[in-house]
Order: sequence, then C-alpha cells, then structure tokens
Amino acid sequence: MPEHIVHILPEQVASQIAAGEVVERPASAVKELIENSLDAGARSVSVEILGGGSALIAVGDDGSGMTRADAILSLRRHATSKIRSAADLSAIRTLGFRGEALASIASVSHLRMQTRRAADEHGVEVAAEAGNIEDTRTCAMAAGTRIEVRQLFFNTPARLKFLKTLATEQGAIAEAFQRIALANHRIAFRLTADGRTIFDLPRANSVLERFRQVLGPRIASRMLAFDLDRPGVRAQGLAATSQESFATGRIIFTFVNGRSVRDRVLIRAIEQAYQTLIPRGRHPAALLFVNMRHEDVDVNVHPMKTEVRFRNGGAVFDVVYHAIRDRLADQTENASVATSVDTSAAASDALAPSTDDAAMGLITTASMGEDARAGQSADATGDSVPNPRGDAPLRLVPDAPNQAAFQRPLSLAYDRDARGGGAAVAAHPPAPIPMYSRLRVIGQIFAGYIALETEEGLLLIDQHAAHERVTFEKLRRELRDGGIRTQAMLAPVPVELNPARAPQVHGALSELRAMGFEVEPFGPTTLLLKGAPAVFGPEGGAKLLTDMIESMGDNESGFRGGGEAAFENWLKQLACHGSVRVGRVLELAEIHSLLAELDRTEFKSNCPHGRPVHIQFGRGQIERMFRR
Repeated sequence: MPEHIVHILPEQVASQIAAGEVVERPASAVKELIENSLDAGARSVSVEILGGGSALIAVGDDGSGMTRADAILSLRRHATSKIRSAADLSAIRTLGFRGEALASIASVSHLRMQTRRAADEHGVEVAAEAGNIEDTRTCAMAAGTRIEVRQLFFNTPARLKFLKTLATEQGAIAEAFQRIALANHRIAFRLTADGRTIFDLPRANSVLERFRQVLGPRIASRMLAFDLDRPGVRAQGLAATSQESFATGRIIFTFVNGRSVRDRVLIRAIEQAYQTLIPRGRHPAALLFVNMRHEDVDVNVHPMKTEVRFRNGGAVFDVVYHAIRDRLADQTENASVATSVDTSAAASDALAPSTDDAAMGLITTASMGEDARAGQSADATGDSVPNPRGDAPLRLVPDAPNQAAFQRPLSLAYDRDARGGGAAVAAHPPAPIPMYSRLRVIGQIFAGYIALETEEGLLLIDQHAAHERVTFEKLRRELRDGGIRTQAMLAPVPVELNPARAPQVHGALSELRAMGFEVEPFGPTTLLLKGAPAVFGPEGGAKLLTDMIESMGDNESGFRGGGEAAFENWLKQLACHGSVRVGRVLELAEIHSLLAELDRTEFKSNCPHGRPVHIQFGRGQIERMFRR
C-alpha cells in the first residue's frame, strides 16, 4: 500500500467541484450574475442567452463597475467586496457575499468580462478559460459591467451530460429571471433567447405593475394587496382572491429581505391561509415579501442561497398566515386591509430601506374582469330534496338568538383566538367581490342558484355553497368561543348505531357534544339525542347526527386526533349536511336573508371546501353570445 493515501486536490479540481455546488445549471449562472449586477447598484440589467444558456450567457448592467485590479481579483475564489470579516455573516445585507459565484462560473466556461467605472476614461476587458486568466486589455464602453459566459461546463462533461433539453433549460432561466424581476420593480430588465425577446420590463411604479408585466393582466387583476407589521417581522405583498386557484404552486413567489427563497415555513403559511377557501389539491397565487432584522435570518445555509433559516420560524409563520388570511376574510368592494402596526423604532429599523410602503408600491387598484369563472360548485353529496319547497324555513340564526340555547364549555384545547390582535387601519384598495345583498335579485333557477343583476353583468350564486359558508363560520366562531350552542329538543330521540361502528361512536361522545349534539349512551348500540346545534334547530337533528356519524370515517380513533385542522374538517361536514341543498325552492324573503348573512360573513366568496359561491357572466360576454 502507498505510504500516503490522503492528499490535497489540485486547485483546478477543487474549483470545478465548488462550481458544481454553486452553478448547478445555466439558470444558476444567470441568477448569480444578475444578483452581482444588483449589488453593484444597477438600474438596468439585460440578459442574452443562446442554446439554453450552455452556448452563451451575457449579462450587462449600468452598475458601479470595477477597476482593472478588482476585475482580475474578482475571478479568484472567495474574493468579494460584500463582507470583510466573519462577523459580517451574521447580518448579510447583499445578495452575494461568498465570492464564489464568479470564480465558479469562470472555472467551467470561457468567460469574458468588460467593466468600467464612471470615473475612469476607459474600461478593462478580462478573458479567462477554465478559471485561468488568458488576457487583459483596455476597451471602450459605457459605465457598468458586461460578462459573457460561453460553452458552460465545457470541461466538466459529466455536468454537461445531465443538462435537460434546450427548452427546459431556457424555461429554468426565465423562471429565475422573473423571480428577480418581481423583487426589484424599480429596475429595468430585459431577457432575450436565441435572438427572441422573452421579457422586456421597463421600470415599474409598483409591485402590482411589475406583477402585471411579468404574469399578465388577467392574474394581476385578481390580486389583493396585504400588509402586516409585527415587531421585528413585516409581511406584505399580493395574494390572489379565493376564487382563483391553480394546479401547481409555481405562482407562489417568496422573498426574504429582497432575496428569492424556497422556504417550507413560508409556503406552508401561504397554503394554510387559503384553507377552506380553495379546493383541496389546488394552489393559490401569491407574491410575498418578508422583511426582518438581518441577524434574525441565516442565508448561509445552502450553496445556492435559495434556503434560509429563521431564528423564530413560528413568529414568521404567524405573521405571514394572518397577513394573508385577514386580507382574504373580506374581499368586498369596500374592504380594507386590517393591519397590526407596531411603531417602535426597533421594528422600523429591522426593515430594509427599500421596502417601505412607497418603495413597495403596493397601493394600487385591482378590478374584476368580465370573463366567467370556470367551474360551478355542486352539492357535496349530490343529494336532492324530494320536497322542493321543504317544510322548514331557511334557518339563519343570529349571533344572539332569542330561542333558549346554551353553550357547552369546551375542554379540547380549541378555545384560543386564532385571529390575533392589532389596530385596524385602512391601507389598501377595494377587492372585486361584490356586496351580494345590494344587487337586484332576478330570481332562483333550477331550485339551486340565485340570479343577481350587477352593473357588469349576471351573477349566479350557489345557494348550498353560500349557506354552507355562513353556517361554517357561525359554527367555527362558536367553537372558538368555548363550544357550539345547543338547543334542547322537545323530546329525546333515540338514534340507532351500526353495531360495528358503535364502540367508535361511543368513544367520540365528547367530540360530538363539543359540536353541539347533546347525546347520552342508551344501550350498546343506541344514542339518546336530547339537543342539536342551535344554528340548525332541533328539527332534523337525528338525521344530522346520523349523517355526521357516517362521515366520521373508518379510523379507530373516530373524531379524535388531528387537532384544530381535524375539527375544521368536521365542521365542514356539519355545515354541509345542515345547509340548504340544491333542489330547495326559496322564498324571496329567504333569498334576501341569505344574501345579507353572506355579506356579514368572512371568506364569503367560497364554500368551506373551496368551491366558488358565485360565478359571473360579463355583460359584454352575454352580448357577444347574441352577436351584438
């Protein structure tokens, strides 16, 4: 055996290994070069690619530029102007800081850099191959920097072999480009691919304007501005209305102190803010900016700087969740953003200077288009009521009912206030969801849909989805206040159980009682129902209880387990089974009562399962159908 088996890798090999960590694909190189331009104070950035970025990546800017000595030194590993000591790592204020990106890109490509400071008479051009400087010369150019990267990964065939198709790599570059553009609306960006312009984005006055430039006017017109400031953390941005959802989460963009990141805490907070508002398996659109003290977030946890670690992830989650959830609570035309504001100097100092209200430019107006919403909501069970009129009137119990009802104290650790506190201030413009009760009622069609006339066209409301949302919010509010109110029945009603399910049901009596059913065991396979949720009244309480038991599922724990999310799922079932169904003819007074209750309800535009409460047909669309 050889005497020494441990040895030092050659510098060139070490550089190529490091390049594989930092420059995963052409999109990584584009991202790093643009971030260098932004750190240099550029006001305009142009990107040109050929062959999906593997043949050419050229990034030009009008930033501060470099001297000849700095340009040569910048191609060496760990050479940077961003930090000076280890202490600086605790509060990173720039997009780049390691001094690895440019050296890593140069080590796996043919690189040419041209740079000039505004104070210099001429610029300098540096040519490098595989990390080795081949030539330096003076050149004529405007102030700024231009870097050309050719034949990326030419000397690392293993990395080159694993690149995807040209279209896929070009798509990855465009995605990285748009993320940076969304975070910097006051900077002009341009991207061309194989001579074709992909993005040409002039400087924008607001985040919403830049969002419209990048993703188009249709989605932009359905975005709501939100802003919530808590001590040390501020969350602001744009979130889609609850009637918009997408098959993937690719339109969720998250930024921390201006840096584009992929963080599970932020994504989970956004997704949970849309719980009970969009269908399961669908995703919202959101543009989220989180600003906080730099020492409270670690950006040095991933070679590509796309992941971060928060000192207090729970607090960040809470702020993001409530910023979006509170904004979605009321999307009517006269709604305003409820913001918890802390005016302490510490909170103000925590934010980057470019992210104040004026710089973010979130105060803009979004309006609803005329095109109809896709997909109508349907009855969750598909059941219809044989008697179209029904014997009982539509039951809409006010918050302080006159009939005798009592509230059972709840001891299931579910009585905390999930909304949080704070001072409400009007900060942002109206959202496009109308006040239903102010519209003219045309009538009811198919014994299930309420037709309303608006200035823009025709609105159809799914009466089951509308009543389900009203009922769900009443039940959830009562549950959080200590327990769902129960109204006693005139006479106890026995409810027979499936012998195979009876032990499971008996083990869930406390949960059934918490949900407003006053039940007692009456033999091994029978329950005695003495009261039902007051929001529904005692009529039909036995059938409602039977439906709830059938929806419990086959798991051994019955209602137990799952915490708050599980209780909300059971409330969805309770609201669904107890709400007016499609097939029920409503009196005009009942329609007006339902619309008024709906307007007083949070998250009124969607049922708890995420289906839309209304769809709209624009007047222009209707006229086009008649060829007017």
